This record gives sequence, structure tokens and C-alpha cells, in this order.
Amino acid sequence: MINIREYFRQFLRDERATATIEFVIVFPIVIILFIAVFETSMILTRQVLLEKSLDSAVRILRLTSDLTTTDAEVRTNICANTIILHNCEALLVVDLRLIDTVNYDLPDSESLCVNRATSFTPSTQFQQGESNDLMLVRVCAVVDRILPFSGFGLNMTRDDSGGMHMMASSIFVVEPR
Repeated sequence: MINIREYFRQFLRDERATATIEFVIVFPIVIILFIAVFETSMILTRQVLLEKSLDSAVRILRLTSDLTTTDAEVRTNICANTIILHNCEALLVVDLRLIDTVNYDLPDSESLCVNRATSFTPSTQFQQGESNDLMLVRVCAVVDRILPFSGFGLNMTRDDSGGMHMMASSIFVVEPR
């Protein structure tokens, strides 16, 4: 009969399968880091594309003070340049408003996005400015995470359906005629 202590000593001295044990310990950590980097890069890519598209739309609004446009046209312009946002036309909210230059009150940004779970549509404005008016344009898109099981992006504002709120804003002065 083998002594249990002796058997345990032999087991600890045995070096077979040490690479497998190392792989089992290290592989999940490497995969979790890979998923975190991938998810973060996709979130940042969407955010950068949204801000670039907003900047293109703002350029048109800023340079043409006599142009009459609607929020649907601005939304279509932004969505055409942001191809990575799925269902962009339905989930993108555009808010364009005049900033009062006396007290510079800015609106609350928490209630800008659409809530897909409750079909809440925020109250937005679309005021086109005249020459030399200071304007604020904000957009918000509700996007889903690519890897919903990854758990990353938890600090972003989300609605009840799990969609993350991506917001971009810009302040500009309408050019004089």
C-alpha cells in the first residue's frame, strides 16, 4: 500500500503536462484582454465616425446661413457618413438650438437619446440660426455592443434595452452673409 504522503510528493515532483497547466491558466487571461481591446476599439471607432460625420454636417450648417434644412436632412447626411451605426436613421437624434449669449444656458444632455425599450422620444429643437448666431448641435445614437457578453463599456450611459448612448456635440457660429 502506497503512503499518501509519498504519493503526494511524487505528484508534486512530476513535471509532465506543465505546459498544459500553464496554458489553462494563461489562455483565459489573454482571451479576456483580446476581447476587451477589440470591444474598446469598436466603441471608439463608432464614436470617432459619429463625431466626424457631425463635423461634416456642421460645416454645411455653419457656412450657409441662407440655407433652409430640416433635421431629417441633417440626420441623413450624418448617417450616410457613419456606415458602422446600424439602423442609424431611426435611432439618431439631432438637436440644433440657439445659445443665448446673455447667460449661456446649455440644455441637459442626459435626456437626448431615444430609449428603445420604452419608445421614449426626447423633445428636441431644430432652430436654424441667422448670421453670427451661436449654435449648439448635438446628436445621440443608441448602439449595441458587438460582444454583449464581454462586459466592457459598462460606464457608458445605457437604456433599458442595453443600448449604449453615443453622443457628439459641436458649437459653431453661423457665418455672416
